Amino acid sequence: MKKVIFVLLTVLIAMLQTTVCADYIVKTKYDIEASDCAETDLTPLIPKLGLYTVDDISGIDPDKFEFIENDRPVDLFDTYDFNYAENQSAHSLTKMRRMWDLGVYGSGVRVGVIDSGCSPVEALKTNLREGKDFSGGDGSTTDNIGHGTSVCGMIAAEYGFDVLGTAHKSEIIPLKFIDQDKNGSVVGGTTSRLVEAIISAVDDYNCGVINMSCGTLDSKTLELAIDYAESKGVVMVAAVGNSGNEKKNYPASYENVLGVGSVGRNKEHSSFSNTNDSVFVSAPGESVEIIYNTGQYGSGTGTSYSAPYVSGIVADMLEMDPKLSPEEIMSIISETAEDLGTEGYDDLFGYGLIRADRIVDRMLSEKEFYTSGIDLCPEDDSYEVRFWVGKNYELPSCVLCGYDSEELKQISTDKYVLADNIYIFRLKRAPFRKYKFFIWNNFENMLPLTYPLLAEEA
Repeated sequence: MKKVIFVLLTVLIAMLQTTVCADYIVKTKYDIEASDCAETDLTPLIPKLGLYTVDDISGIDPDKFEFIENDRPVDLFDTYDFNYAENQSAHSLTKMRRMWDLGVYGSGVRVGVIDSGCSPVEALKTNLREGKDFSGGDGSTTDNIGHGTSVCGMIAAEYGFDVLGTAHKSEIIPLKFIDQDKNGSVVGGTTSRLVEAIISAVDDYNCGVINMSCGTLDSKTLELAIDYAESKGVVMVAAVGNSGNEKKNYPASYENVLGVGSVGRNKEHSSFSNTNDSVFVSAPGESVEIIYNTGQYGSGTGTSYSAPYVSGIVADMLEMDPKLSPEEIMSIISETAEDLGTEGYDDLFGYGLIRADRIVDRMLSEKEFYTSGIDLCPEDDSYEVRFWVGKNYELPSCVLCGYDSEELKQISTDKYVLADNIYIFRLKRAPFRKYKFFIWNNFENMLPLTYPLLAEEA
């Protein structure tokens, strides 16, 4: 067994040594051998074609080479292409692309959506989990009103569809507290139903985030439920309301709830968005792309859509750092928001427009590196890991491996440069059950920087 391990490590070391990026590629002239360039430290690339790599060209004799060129990064085209999502103006305003480029999609985070339920439309099928009907209606979580499905789509609509959620790999828990019967009459939709759903989101479904695109008058019962959820570390996000006045709606007006107002495509305050001290932050809410409960697409307006936009970003933050408390999350969001209107906090915009790029920069500011989870990319059915390394640090040794049971079957150290110190490691999906990503600071002495990431198929 030890011999097998030694051979495997030898292979891995050799692979790592062959994937180190040099700064330049050179081609010797047809009548000149590499040995004739003794003054230059050449590393063989494809010797039969006269190709070599070199880190420093300051001492090179240009007369001995046909050409010298930079060893440029190669873009990876088979991975996610988020350019199509830029057509959703909301994502352009908040710079969502920065978070997604890092491989942060809300994976593993449960978002309880307390609303009218959620229909299993195509764009939500993968991320939709079993929930519960508290409305007293038909007993299912199917959305008979249409509001809840659109809200869920803002959070978790999958990659490749006309609407892309801010946390498009998060898990949606539909908790239906309001319904509509066949005659169009409202069923449920009371404080007691809302409170039941909140407690269940915490105790029964282990949600990290709760979205409430609804509001009512102040209630001691509701406040107790909100305080209970906060005590369990759950982040609560709520819409501030659409009456366009100073009316305070609850739960958004509680201090431990992240109240969200709306802005338009030019970052102007939406006329319908309520203005008072419940507005913690603003997000796009005018003519935003939504999914209907029929599976069709259209546009919607209201703080009901601004709130889930923020809930998705909170889910992304919890993927990056699951230990963040609600207070820490609110602090990061307020300190990184784009200030709009009157300088500093105001009742129109709160702390300003939520900015995903600034949140990422803040959360990475004290890190040497960040590793995404192992993700199955639908573009070409490959597993990938995205790795960010700080500008003052060197990229450590990274290996992505595939296992059949416990037997190693695939090894890849190939990396692609995406942008801004982000590298992508990929491995074509094969009929194996486990994939692991290893990071070593000192590969020769086998000193791991972290425990290996693990993805396991059923």
